[in-house]
Amino acid sequence: MAKLKEMQQAQDNGEWANLSARERTQNISYMHHIGNLTRFDNILGRDTIATLEKLTSKITVVFTHSTMVDRIAAMLNYFLLNLVGPNKKNFKVKDSKEYHFDPASTVLEICKIYVNLKSSDAFCLAISQDGRSYSPNLFALAEDVLVRIGGGTLIGELKEVADKVAEKAVEYKANEEAMMEAPEHFLDPIMSTLMTDPVILPSSRQTVDRTTIARHLLSDQTDPFNRSPLSMDQVIPNTELAEEITKWIQERKSSNSLTK
Repeated sequence: MAKLKEMQQAQDNGEWANLSARERTQNISYMHHIGNLTRFDNILGRDTIATLEKLTSKITVVFTHSTMVDRIAAMLNYFLLNLVGPNKKNFKVKDSKEYHFDPASTVLEICKIYVNLKSSDAFCLAISQDGRSYSPNLFALAEDVLVRIGGGTLIGELKEVADKVAEKAVEYKANEEAMMEAPEHFLDPIMSTLMTDPVILPSSRQTVDRTTIARHLLSDQTDPFNRSPLSMDQVIPNTELAEEITKWIQERKSSNSLTK
């Protein structure tokens, strides 16, 4: 869309006037090519978002699973920001209907997905931890769009999402501060975060968090420490370490509550 807008502006501003007939023909041909790609991508994107909205209205566990939730949240944040944020003007082309570009409807569908998944604490936390696209005013920008297009009850529901995301961000920060003094062997060796479900990799005998290795195996079916073949059914729960971590967390929380 941005490239198409750039080419349309160049043509309208007379930037092609001094080009040779051959170059103008090539530019027009390329602009038509970009337009066709834009039309196809917009149709595919519209149908994908609509399908995702229908799926999340019926099933949430798949999209809020620990191996998926960060990706889902980051994807939604990224597309919503591009549609309602400061860069939205980059996608305003002439004859947007010709290219099946309907940003208002897409914003509406994306907001419905947020609402469909709002009951998941993991999803709301993942939204707040997305450093690329999320900011506290993201949903306020989306609400402005919903008001203009008649979002109805969805506006209030999105406000609930925004409030819960903000709440989870505060809780996460407090927990992070409480866990800063965690023993080294409690930390995931890949992500350097406190493990909640430690598992032992059978080949390297390294202990990592289950979520970390699950995400790794989505793209690489090997042990990250020695490249041996690995699948999730092979990992071994480190129950002793898990109990030790749980006890330590409870003691930290109890200690913090007493000092407040």
